[in-house]
Amino acid sequence: MLTGARRSEVADARWSEIDLKKKLWSIPPERMKANAAHIVPLSDAAMAVLMSLPHLQRGDYLFSTTLGVKPVNSFDKAKKRLDAAMMQLLDDFPDFVVHDLRRTVRTGLSAIPNVSDLVRELVIGHTKPGLHKVYDQYAYLDEKRFALDSWAARLRGIVSPKADNVVELRTAQ
Repeated sequence: MLTGARRSEVADARWSEIDLKKKLWSIPPERMKANAAHIVPLSDAAMAVLMSLPHLQRGDYLFSTTLGVKPVNSFDKAKKRLDAAMMQLLDDFPDFVVHDLRRTVRTGLSAIPNVSDLVRELVIGHTKPGLHKVYDQYAYLDEKRFALDSWAARLRGIVSPKADNVVELRTAQ
């Protein structure tokens, strides 16, 4: 939800792909649908998720039930548990698939001011259209970071909204 990455890209993520200092995730071309490397700037919220994970000593995978030797690969049971939990919280819970979360990210990026359509597409790993693909070699890392940081802030506001009766006071100059 914080990166817009596909389920398989996240499930197969490796510690060796993460640059903790630069806050970047480099997904290799063989794991991307377009067969091109994808660089994902990681928001502070995404970094907090990563830092909460155990760094498994026997393998490199971030998400694993085999101490990092193999990535997670079965999502049916977890999805059923998620659906059951959501049904307890919501009166009207629509059926959804995990890929809908990716669509939600893309739609949410459209509501963020100052993020171009090209950057929105690049954030979720779509390639540049037409001649952009050939002639525009710029990586848009700063723009993608702005978009994902803004998206993380929007998610934080949904999960932990500010109280309506709280007024923020300016500090003395």
